[in-house]
Amino acid sequence: MDSRTIHNEAPVANSMINSVQLTHMLKMVRRGGVMMTKRAVVLVLAVLLISYLPILSSEDDSNNYQFEDPSPNIERVEISPDSNSIQDLGTPLILEGSEEVRQAISHSTIGTYTTEGLIPSTYMDYSLSLPRSDLALVIIDGQIGLWDSRLDIQQIQGLSIRSTIPPSGFLIQGTAEALQRLQNIESIVAIHDVPSGLMIHQSLRNQQSSSNFMVEVIGWKGDDMVRMETSGLELQDSLLTAMDYLSDPWSPEKGVIWGSVSFDNLFKIVANPSVSYISPLPSIMLHNDQSRINMGVNSVENAFITGLNGSGQTVAVGDSGLDADHGDFTGRLSGVTSVTPGDSSTADLSDGHGTHVACTVLGSGFRSNGGYQGVAPEADLYFQAMEDDDSGALYSYGINSMLNSAYNAGARIHTNSWGSQSGFGGYSTQSEDADDRTSTWDQYWSYDGMTVLFAAGNERNDGVSPPGTAKNVITVGGHKNRYSGAPDEMYYWSSRGPTDDGRIKPDIVAPGDYVRSCKSQEATSADGSWSNTWYMEYSGTSMATPAAAGSSALVREYLTEVIGRQAPQGSLVKALLILGAKDMGARDIPNDDEGWGRIDLVNSLIPDGEVGIFVDDRSRIKSGEVIEYTFDVNTAGKEFKAVLTWSDYPGSSSSSIQLRNDLDLELVSPDGTTYKGNVFTNGRSTQGGSKDSVNNVEVVALDSTSQGIWTIRVKDSQHGGSRTWQPFSIAVRGHNVNDLSPDPTFVPDSMNVSTPIPQVGEQVQVSVQIKNIGAGSVTDIPVMARVDSALLGEQLVSLLPGQTEELFWSWTPETQGDSAFEFFIDPNNQFDEMSDSNNYFGEIVIVSAPGVRVSALDDTLTLVDATSTTSTWDLTLTNTALLETNATISASSPTRVQDGAQFGWFQSFTSNTFNLMPTEQVSIGMTMVHPAPPPPGTYSMTISGYDIENDVLSEMTLYFEVPVLADADLQLSNEQILVSPLESTKTQITIVNDGNGAQSYDVELVSPAGWHLGLDSLGAFEGSSHGSTGILQKGSSKTVDITINSPGAMIPSGTTFEAAIIVHSRVSSMSWTQDIFLIVGPIDNVSLSPVPGEVRKDVSPDSLLIIDFSIENLGNRNWELTPYLMTAPGGWNVVEMNPLTAPAGQSVDWSMSLQGNGLASSGLVQIRLATSDGFKIDWNTSIEVLSAASPRLLFDQVYLPDGSSSSEILGAGPHPVGEPGFDLHWMVWNEGSGVWRPSTNLELPNQDWSSSCVSPSSLSPGESGIIQCLVVIPQDEPAGSEPVITLVMDGDGIEIRDTKSLLVENAPSLTWNLNTEPIAHEGYSSSYRVDVTNTGNTDISHTLDVVAPASWDARAIDGVRVVLSPGESRSVILEFTPQSGSDGTISLNLINAPDTEGSTFEILVDVKPSLGGDSGLEGYLPLILGILLLAIITGLSAFVYVRTNGDPMSLLKNNTAGRNTREQEDTDIQESGVPCWICSTDTMIGDAWACSSCGARYHKIGQVAGCDIISIGRCLHCDAEVDNLVES
Repeated sequence: MDSRTIHNEAPVANSMINSVQLTHMLKMVRRGGVMMTKRAVVLVLAVLLISYLPILSSEDDSNNYQFEDPSPNIERVEISPDSNSIQDLGTPLILEGSEEVRQAISHSTIGTYTTEGLIPSTYMDYSLSLPRSDLALVIIDGQIGLWDSRLDIQQIQGLSIRSTIPPSGFLIQGTAEALQRLQNIESIVAIHDVPSGLMIHQSLRNQQSSSNFMVEVIGWKGDDMVRMETSGLELQDSLLTAMDYLSDPWSPEKGVIWGSVSFDNLFKIVANPSVSYISPLPSIMLHNDQSRINMGVNSVENAFITGLNGSGQTVAVGDSGLDADHGDFTGRLSGVTSVTPGDSSTADLSDGHGTHVACTVLGSGFRSNGGYQGVAPEADLYFQAMEDDDSGALYSYGINSMLNSAYNAGARIHTNSWGSQSGFGGYSTQSEDADDRTSTWDQYWSYDGMTVLFAAGNERNDGVSPPGTAKNVITVGGHKNRYSGAPDEMYYWSSRGPTDDGRIKPDIVAPGDYVRSCKSQEATSADGSWSNTWYMEYSGTSMATPAAAGSSALVREYLTEVIGRQAPQGSLVKALLILGAKDMGARDIPNDDEGWGRIDLVNSLIPDGEVGIFVDDRSRIKSGEVIEYTFDVNTAGKEFKAVLTWSDYPGSSSSSIQLRNDLDLELVSPDGTTYKGNVFTNGRSTQGGSKDSVNNVEVVALDSTSQGIWTIRVKDSQHGGSRTWQPFSIAVRGHNVNDLSPDPTFVPDSMNVSTPIPQVGEQVQVSVQIKNIGAGSVTDIPVMARVDSALLGEQLVSLLPGQTEELFWSWTPETQGDSAFEFFIDPNNQFDEMSDSNNYFGEIVIVSAPGVRVSALDDTLTLVDATSTTSTWDLTLTNTALLETNATISASSPTRVQDGAQFGWFQSFTSNTFNLMPTEQVSIGMTMVHPAPPPPGTYSMTISGYDIENDVLSEMTLYFEVPVLADADLQLSNEQILVSPLESTKTQITIVNDGNGAQSYDVELVSPAGWHLGLDSLGAFEGSSHGSTGILQKGSSKTVDITINSPGAMIPSGTTFEAAIIVHSRVSSMSWTQDIFLIVGPIDNVSLSPVPGEVRKDVSPDSLLIIDFSIENLGNRNWELTPYLMTAPGGWNVVEMNPLTAPAGQSVDWSMSLQGNGLASSGLVQIRLATSDGFKIDWNTSIEVLSAASPRLLFDQVYLPDGSSSSEILGAGPHPVGEPGFDLHWMVWNEGSGVWRPSTNLELPNQDWSSSCVSPSSLSPGESGIIQCLVVIPQDEPAGSEPVITLVMDGDGIEIRDTKSLLVENAPSLTWNLNTEPIAHEGYSSSYRVDVTNTGNTDISHTLDVVAPASWDARAIDGVRVVLSPGESRSVILEFTPQSGSDGTISLNLINAPDTEGSTFEILVDVKPSLGGDSGLEGYLPLILGILLLAIITGLSAFVYVRTNGDPMSLLKNNTAGRNTREQEDTDIQESGVPCWICSTDTMIGDAWACSSCGARYHKIGQVAGCDIISIGRCLHCDAEVDNLVES
């Protein structure tokens, strides 16, 4: 679903608005208080395109509508109805020919194919550049017609031409063998591979930014233009396998799948032979922004009076929903259905868009007392609701299903005010489906045509929105319909053309701004620029399109009911709208704004004065043919316009040019000057120029013509479509074109006698109507009346084209019985008329006399149904006297006029005896029973009415016309045919002509999916599904030889498929169907071990590779198998490969060997073992050659613990330290030809870092994967530093690396440690040492605040400033004196450090009461003193042991001098009270190291065991080198 949008949004200040105004038309005119209908003499035709009549008051009054009179003098132009206002062009001259020469190139959406190869025009991912083995693009010799080449290619079984890629390319699908046989076709000059990316929308050909996206996967179309779930060829495939790669897959209709997919799976889906195209999922959205200023209507444009009102027409509208109870649709809803998947509601709950659109087409104006009628207020509505009630979004099953549903419901006009929100100007799959349906239904020999309209969109210069880019639809733009610039100024936001391939769009424009129409009563946001209870105002091409749809309904009504031209092609409606379209503003049509101009129905339907309109939509053309029409123009200097339109064969999303059958229009003047279609300058055709090979609408328009014979020529210059015939429509408008002479004639059944059965002597008035059905005027032409050969009188009459006059004569009967009246126009043949054969009219008038008279409304009855056994006439029996009488009625036996043969068929009357009052008439039905069918011929019967009272007999003759009628008997020897699933099967069917005369029958074969039934000899070529029996005499038969081509799949025996043969009559619309049941017979089967698809890894490129497997014959016959190497990677050569025999029911082993040449590559090896009669076994294995990989590594994403992420490694901010770490992702591709099995490692700055990675263990060619690494930075990594990490992937001798720099976050943190038990004694001073360490990654410098109970006098004695580098520690000495025995808390706080973890440390002090008074501690004093003494002795012993390095006896060895020296030293060295930063004991005054940078103190070597700053190398406080130490 291309994103689609409802086209009523008009941007204002970069916003979207909706404002709407109803198209209002005068539909009836009152004369003498009587409402006249369409059959009245004066027809009412509204010029809806520039005028909408009275508007409602701006006040909301749902009960009383007051209409303003914008103009006191409304001009109305009355035009007489004329069934000949549009005439047939007549039978053209058909000339054989050949297609024109083309360039031998093909323009695809990925580039141009030449005979040498593809010249790419776009980039696509490597995975999509790989060719599809089932497809080929062939280039046709430019000297040979596309149709001729198509017929040659279609002779090859196992392939199908999927699309024409103009100008000279065919996209062909088939088996490998069938594609190989293309080389034998002489017309093919080049065969090229097709990358799978050609079958994917251009927006999906490269890596998507999101992981998953919605797509539509569609299958191929069969011969019946219905999408399939398989390719229908000898390929093992199914569209349903695509669901394996989609999330939430769903199939809205056969051959279409929707779902979510990752880019990595895209190439896997498109490689499936059953997939024809993948595109973004179409979606439909409504954007209604009611911000436009309400502007009233204060004038009314001219209105034409007509009775056209759309009656008899059914218009389908696809839109949001419908308020079916509004009142303006009452009694005219032929169907309301939902086309929204999963939502059966048809309500219009959002902004009322659908109700507004439908009412613009055909609203009755009931709620406004007729004030707001739609364009065709008596047409029927078939509505398709597209809005999901829950979300307000719009969906549908697709335009293909919508059009089929509407067509089957009887709609012949379909309007759509929505479109894609992307891909502007492009030809989408929805465009293709619209062209598919319209081109099918314009085959007038099989279908009624359908007119499909789409809004151009409101994107202005962004382009026309699909499906409005379809060729065959009418694409509608918008123009102003009032106020400044109206009607010759474009609606500002109306989308402009052309399409991407240069076609003229929009086709026409209609009024689109400030349109007032119905307001949905159930809508929640229906707030247009103006509204009341029942109506509202919107603007946009959404409003212009239903106005054009209503116009189309009137055109179709005029054609079918006024002109009598039934089932017109959709292309004829389009041609007539363009024929009458007016150039807006400056003369510059065609252009990208208005296309061919704004709609003017009067110009399209009813010619002015001596202007004639001629059409033909019952001609068709084939490859190379030329069709010519000639015109005798006898008035010089007048305008002339000709329009050629055709519903072209659908284009393709894979092609950059969409025209398939290129028809060309040429106009040749009497002197030989040629005007080509669409060669325009200043809005008029000019000589010279190049032919148009892009559009399927071609126009020639001249300001002035010369007298003489003009020729219109239509040529099929290129025929790329797959159908033999291309129907077309042509419409011509000009002054005195063809024979524009007058043609007065009598109006049938118009004679009138003032007294139906007059008496003798009674004076009566006799009248008759004369009408000029010619294109010229006539003045004072005589009309003579005679009765019983006596002159009654002569009158003169003057008539304009289409005018009717009634003439009167007085007459007094002189005798009873029948009086024969005769009327003659131009009795002396003095006037030049188109035809003299219609100048006579006669009728019998009964003068009152005894007796009865038998008459019939239609005395001739024609049999049309060969199976009918009865026929009935409607008769009237009249008493011609003024007296009561009794009468009977009877009939003679039917007599065949040709030979007088009588037939005794049974006849009966509804009644055969009557009592009749004076001048009474009774209706009688007569039924005759006859064979089914009777022999052809004309039969007569005499009907006798007998007046019993007066003995008077009245007779009349009835005629029974029996034409040649069809009735076929289909004889099949056996309805069940045993067929092979692998080979073709022959059968026969006999067609017997059981009709009543010689005739031909057309034969059509219907094949089940995957099979193809073809005619051997009856069709245009062997294998055709359509053909003809030729002339069959009555009772004779024709044996039809049929070939049943199998799908080439292993179908189980006994499976039944249903096919059919349909026989169509050529003399009627009847058809006969015979079902054919295909029963699959025995098949061969095989089991292979190992199964195909195994992978052989670590193969050396120069090795001898042995390939072997076992074959188990599970069939019912022996096989003599010959091996074939179908495909192998480059560099491998066969060494040994021998045939083998496989007996039925047994298993045999087989092997072959391949030798690598040292440069051999990885790839697929495919082997086929085949019997002589065509049975084959296919097996394959993949070879993974070492070092053939070519990996590529790219950083993908960083994910931080706080949920932020980025595709740039520094995009989410600094990287956190410590647990839990953060994730880094890389993507890796293997662009080589071999499998790569890498190991993955993340190189980190040092061992304090940690990481863990998850990565793919192997990558096949074209495969990609994600590497996920969890990284933990050490807690003490310096803040703001930019450490470097490197991802290394190494395998099979190939290493790839990616180095990234990180940015470490700022994470301040402290830890505290109390070095003693928190115990103090009441009244005694206590001292605690607290060690504080910077455990963060940044410097800390804050003031220390000590908080304790007020009486404790707590303080830090060594400074109140804490200055620490990361990892650095220091001691804080606390002194305090508890003054009571109560416990308390000391809190150490860093001031202004809220972001620092551990900025506060609390100590709960256990205070012991003092030893005195009543404490009760006196008894424990000896024990306490003993414990203290023991602790002192133990401490001294430990001190001696440490200071003597474990040798206490060394103290005894010191001499007296030593002792004296030490005693002197001890006396000289004094403690400084400043602690060492290593051991925290006091340093010595004058004998210590001091840091020159920060002043920190340290012991010298030997002063304290284990305390050595020199060996540490750096100051523990400021990290300065030890070289900066000074003595202190």
